[in-house]
Amino acid sequence: MRLQKCDKCNTQFKWSIIFKSLFLAHRPIQCNQCGTEHRIIFFSRVILSFLSVIPLWIFGFIISTQLSLSISYTFSIMIIYGVFLFLLLPYFAKYNPEY
Repeated sequence: MRLQKCDKCNTQFKWSIIFKSLFLAHRPIQCNQCGTEHRIIFFSRVILSFLSVIPLWIFGFIISTQLSLSISYTFSIMIIYGVFLFLLLPYFAKYNPEY
C-alpha cells in the first residue's frame, strides 16, 4: 500500500495532493517535477465508492441490528470508521497520466 508515483518521472505524489483531488470531484493531479497531468481511473473510483459505502451500510443496518447496539454506539463506530477510511483513501486511489 503506497502512494501513487508519476508514471513519467517516478516522483511520488504527496498524500495531501491526492486527498484534495479525491474530495474535489476527482480533479486531476499534476506532477510537481515534470508537469504531467494524471486522472483517476474509473475502476479506482468504483473501489473507493465501495470502500466508503458498503462497509458502513453493512455495519449500520445489518450488524448493529443483529447485535442490538444502541444508535449512539453505532453512530460512533461509523464515524470512527469514516475518519479512518478517509485517511487511507489516498493509498487506494490509482491515477493514469494524460500525455
